[in-house]
Amino acid sequence: MKSKNLPVRNLLFIFLFLRLTSCAIEEAQPHAENQLTVAQNFMTNAQKQVLFKMAKRRNLNLTIIELNPQQIRKALQKQPWEPGFDVVILDGLQAQKALTGIDFQFHQANFAAIPIGVSYVPDSVVKVRHFRDLSRHYLWSAADNQAQPILNAQLNYAYRARENKQQLNKTYKTLLRGFKDHQLAFDKYQLLHTLLLCRYDTHLHVLKKAAKKRRFTFALDQNHKCYADYMSLSIIEQSANYHNAQQFKRYLTFMRDNNAAFREVFGIAAKQDIKIQPTASWLLQNLEK
Repeated sequence: MKSKNLPVRNLLFIFLFLRLTSCAIEEAQPHAENQLTVAQNFMTNAQKQVLFKMAKRRNLNLTIIELNPQQIRKALQKQPWEPGFDVVILDGLQAQKALTGIDFQFHQANFAAIPIGVSYVPDSVVKVRHFRDLSRHYLWSAADNQAQPILNAQLNYAYRARENKQQLNKTYKTLLRGFKDHQLAFDKYQLLHTLLLCRYDTHLHVLKKAAKKRRFTFALDQNHKCYADYMSLSIIEQSANYHNAQQFKRYLTFMRDNNAAFREVFGIAAKQDIKIQPTASWLLQNLEK
């Protein structure tokens, strides 16, 4: 004789099976609300993989697209609230200058500091103490096209009182003339041997790979003070994924402040190693002047 409860058991089993199956599918697929798209102008595959791993740990479905600053500006002007990305990360003040006048929900021009310094091969004769040595004693080359304009703007700030002080103005002009007189074209020989003015990320990712003995210094006359370019972090206005963007900003900030390996991958400095001199906004206004 068949049990009268069998159909009920079958229905209960089917219900539980469907419930567990739906949960498994839900966990296996990224949530639509966990989407986040980052537009950037510089990242290597290694840098992208770091961000992908960070996002995966926090259940964010991250997309990284590469656009130059002009393309980013055009997209924001055409569709300010739906440009095709939620977050903008730009490499350097020169790139940021292209977005002057664009409004963001959140914007930090100096999110991460990229030290400017001298990459050199240790030598018994060549001893670089600070930037003035390039102007007075040694021949040098510029290894990237970003460090020198920022350095010029930084020196403009450091000697900003020169207009009213004749001797200070003379020192400033002599310094710039010395930089110009000692500068060489950058070529393969310089890559392996010469003193190279560059950003820290250029030293780590390009120059040190070519000559493993290379070292980097950003020392100035005063201790714990250096010149830097800056990486910016911005969130677009009225982003549909604003909550995710805010979370991602917090993750990046934590890694910047607490993870040395993260800083090395991106060629940025620890916050305590940078003494803020002119603000990023001042440098942007005076870049290439």
